[in-house]
Amino acid sequence: MKLQFKDIEPFVKKPSPEAFAVLIYGPDEGLIRERAGLIAKTVVSDLHDPFNVAEITADKLSEMPSCLLDEAQAMSMLGGRRVIRLRGASDKVTTELKETLKSLREGDNLVIIEAGELGPKSTLRTLFEGAKNAVALPCYVEDERDISRIISDSLKAGGYTASKDALTHIAANVIGDRGVARMEAEKIMLYAGGRKDIDLDDAIACVGDSASLSMDALWKAAGSGDAAAADRVLRNLMGEGMFGVSILRSLQNHFTRLHVTKARLAKGDSLDIAYKKLKPEVFWKNKPSFESQLYGLSLEQMEQILAQLIAAEGRCKQTGAEPELICGRAVLSLAQITSRALARRRA
Repeated sequence: MKLQFKDIEPFVKKPSPEAFAVLIYGPDEGLIRERAGLIAKTVVSDLHDPFNVAEITADKLSEMPSCLLDEAQAMSMLGGRRVIRLRGASDKVTTELKETLKSLREGDNLVIIEAGELGPKSTLRTLFEGAKNAVALPCYVEDERDISRIISDSLKAGGYTASKDALTHIAANVIGDRGVARMEAEKIMLYAGGRKDIDLDDAIACVGDSASLSMDALWKAAGSGDAAAADRVLRNLMGEGMFGVSILRSLQNHFTRLHVTKARLAKGDSLDIAYKKLKPEVFWKNKPSFESQLYGLSLEQMEQILAQLIAAEGRCKQTGAEPELICGRAVLSLAQITSRALARRRA
């Protein structure tokens, strides 16, 4: 069964009783872990209970194809259903999981499979999307607005509030992973101590500009036509473990914001009004670079860049693709487009 976007959160809170197994996949590892944990807690209260939670690796499943089904059908010593978690899954275990799904019945333990990015042609993803007794649940990278909301909610849960500038700064400097976002919120609360109001200075002190490793640095370099600087930042980001799809999604988000702002200016909005309509607003330190690209690129050039970034994301999701290479080529192409555009403008 394939979940629609609007059905994902309701399913996580209350999984369908017809779903005996759930495949959770995508580039956002923090979101995968969070959703896997929430779904598991609908069956067991303690995820560290060795009697009610069993974990299996993909390697073990390949060596012992029957181990997953054995665990799924094993009765709990304490009564009730158990949770079986398979981590690190990929297309390599599709055959084993196909046999498992065929044998799962009502009353069996809940099976949760965690995987990384799976393209549309993935055999594992296709298996779960087409199964009547299983669900495929995607976890894609969230944009700055989503990250800002997650950070704000985490701070509120701890009794803290943050200014709009502080939230904007944190969201702009946090990789699109809600697990990372929550850790940053915890770090800021520890830093603030007894002070319950988080301001921009607190955010900068905790998160820092991290210019060489941030997505801000990448869109600034690529968007200004500096291919060498963009390549350095890209290598740093990937060295930190950021997925190619995550990087492409973040760049798409930036150029979408540029495109929307450019269109609003063309319709007669002032720059201040156009800025206020953006959610979140452009961080004040980023405005000079944002405006340089805003006025230096035409709507058509922005659309060309977005089309190339979307196409590159699609290629990254294909089986056997090399995301690092694809992402690098996309960033180089982006830098070349902006370099030519800005050079013509200066001429």
